[in-house]
Amino acid sequence: MEPGWLVLCVGLLFECLLVTLLIMPVPSNAVRGAVTKWVTQLWHVAGVRYAFIAIMALDAFYFYFVMDALFHPLYDLGFLSPIEQAPTCELKMDLFRNERNAYITGFSLFMFFVLRRLIDIQTQLHQARASIKRMGGGDVPMGEPVVPMGKPVKND
Repeated sequence: MEPGWLVLCVGLLFECLLVTLLIMPVPSNAVRGAVTKWVTQLWHVAGVRYAFIAIMALDAFYFYFVMDALFHPLYDLGFLSPIEQAPTCELKMDLFRNERNAYITGFSLFMFFVLRRLIDIQTQLHQARASIKRMGGGDVPMGEPVVPMGKPVKND
C-alpha cells in the first residue's frame, strides 16, 4: 500500500472512531457533555487540526485523480481505444483499484462533514438539556408517561 493511501485510511478510521463516539447512546447529559467537550478540545489542538486539514486536502487531491480515471471507464477498458484489444486482467484490476480508492476518498470526505455536523448537534443538545434541567423540568423518571405540560402522570 502506498504511504498516501495508508495516511488516508488511518484518517478515515480516526474519523469513524470519532463519529462512533458521538453517536453512541450515553447514560446522562454529563457524559454527553464530556465526550463532546473532549472531541471539541481535540479539534482546538493546533497540531491535530492542521494534520486533519492536510489529510482532507490530500483526500480531495486523490479523489480528483481517482474520479478522473473513473469518468472514462470505456476508454480505459479498451472500447473507445484506438487499439483493438481485449481488456487484460491487469487493466481490470487497475479499474477495480480506482473504484475502491474512490469509495475510500469519497467516504472520508463525507465523514468529515458528518463529524463537523455531529459536533454541532451534540453541543446544542447538551446545552438544551442543561438549560431544561436548570429550569426544573426534565425530571421524568424512565418509563413514565408524560402529559403535554412535561409533568409525569400521577398514578393513583
